[in-house]
Amino acid sequence: MKKHLFRIVLFLSPLSCFSQAYIPMPSDSAVWRYRIYDMDYITQILDNSLFINGKDTVANGYTYHKLFSRTCKQTGAPGFNPPFVTTDASAPDIVYGAVREESKKVYTLAGTGEQLIFDFNAVVGDMIPAYSGTIKVTGIDSILISGIYHKRYLTTDAGYSVIEGVGSSRGLLPGINDGGSDMLFICFTHATSTYSPDSTIPCTYIYPYGYQSAVTNVNDPSEINVFPVPANDLLHVSTNTRNGVLNMVIVSSVGQIMWQGDVKDEPEIPVGNWPRGVYYVTIYPGKFSAPLIKKLILD
Repeated sequence: MKKHLFRIVLFLSPLSCFSQAYIPMPSDSAVWRYRIYDMDYITQILDNSLFINGKDTVANGYTYHKLFSRTCKQTGAPGFNPPFVTTDASAPDIVYGAVREESKKVYTLAGTGEQLIFDFNAVVGDMIPAYSGTIKVTGIDSILISGIYHKRYLTTDAGYSVIEGVGSSRGLLPGINDGGSDMLFICFTHATSTYSPDSTIPCTYIYPYGYQSAVTNVNDPSEINVFPVPANDLLHVSTNTRNGVLNMVIVSSVGQIMWQGDVKDEPEIPVGNWPRGVYYVTIYPGKFSAPLIKKLILD
């Protein structure tokens, strides 16, 4: 009997020691996209992205990651509700606030000072920050996001949960989205990870102000060649134009500027450390009336 008991203990011990690794909040290349409605007549739509691009700031003795806001404003007749598509910002980015994480707690810094928005130390029964103040944790499970399991904290509100490495089911800042019909959290993206509370709505992006996300009505692509596509370690740029130095910007699919500068004499741009995915190369040749945009894939 003792031998059998000993075998059972040995069998169960590895299981009892297993725990899911903690996934911290991202500090770079992270985007949370929302749609905001004018609920009086729905004649105005604001597609908004809050994003972190790795720029840091120091305040009150702490280091924060700057949080930026990028908005596309669209208007129309009553009942206007344009589809969710990739679009361009209607104004330059603004600094919305800042975010920091310490000991599995996530804080934001805005006009009202620092606030605790997520506590990933919580256990069932704890009260955690939420859109309405605090809310009770009723259970803890996992959710699969882009092939990786993230711990999820369920609450007394069936429509509100908190997810490690993502934020909440209503976006990064619970206080700006109380679940009402005037604001909709569309998706979260970070590198190759994507989370959408409603998978039927496409996760699209807002590109920086002044850039063109569409590839229609641009000049002859034979003038400039970006290769190889897909790229791996080095990206080459060649041109048969005679206007000398060209200005080029490479933007990620979530709007982050990865490289910017002048190019000439077929430069080599190292891209080996960039996240795999889709990028857009915008070239501003002096003799063209509009920028030339090319799609780049890193695999």
